[in-house]
Amino acid sequence: MLQIAVFVDAGYLYAQGSALIAGRKKPRVSVRLNVPAMISDLLEEARILEPDGRLLRVYWYDGLTRGGAPTVEQRALADTPNVKCRFGTVNSRGEQKGVDSLIVTDLIELARGRAISDALILAGDEDLRVGVQVAQSFGIRVHLLGIEPSRGSQSPDLLAEADTVREWGKTKVSPWLSVQEALQTDPNGEGSGDDPLTSIIRQQIAALSPQEAGDICKFAADNRNQLPSDFDRPILGLAKARLGRALTDQERKQFRIDALGALRGRAESNL
Repeated sequence: MLQIAVFVDAGYLYAQGSALIAGRKKPRVSVRLNVPAMISDLLEEARILEPDGRLLRVYWYDGLTRGGAPTVEQRALADTPNVKCRFGTVNSRGEQKGVDSLIVTDLIELARGRAISDALILAGDEDLRVGVQVAQSFGIRVHLLGIEPSRGSQSPDLLAEADTVREWGKTKVSPWLSVQEALQTDPNGEGSGDDPLTSIIRQQIAALSPQEAGDICKFAADNRNQLPSDFDRPILGLAKARLGRALTDQERKQFRIDALGALRGRAESNL
């Protein structure tokens, strides 16, 4: 039976995708994915490679921060049909740890068990080369997918091992990956009728799509109205910078309540 599995190294996708869109790699917190559109393109790529094949699933490999809580996008991916998330860790420098070994293990086990005939891998690390070799020894065809310039972003030895090599350019990536530069707020609050904290909330949420706001609201609903750390920490940092001091406990509580209310309004604007 012809069956294909897709393997995605999220660290590679975020780093090379942001470099392609913005000209250089950007911090993860500033990169946004349209998850349904991105997954749709991956599935289309799999269909092109094996038109008569069946999709096993998409394996998404990513790192969890020290707190161990998935981000909004990681939760959206985990809730997506036919997507299986595998999580390593992220160290203090923002580097993924344990992700390559997860990819290699899954690739070899699926190949050994004859669960797949083809593997499509969006990644670039040299450490995957041995896994590709072993999978091929079981008769699996391995297709490597890169983000332009793949010759500059993927290991030459890994490229050499792949049965086929494909590349996504800016026209493919830009519809579902965007980079948000940090918003600069006027420290004196000039030009706005809002109080400083309300102004920060308004500006940050205006930069989100209704879908992104809805994903954050869903996270909050599943976590006792807590905001995800990848949204909460940056806006609290902006609030501290604007006021020149840390928020009091009461201010922080009200700030989060106001932010969640604004998020719900943004999400409902898409209904």
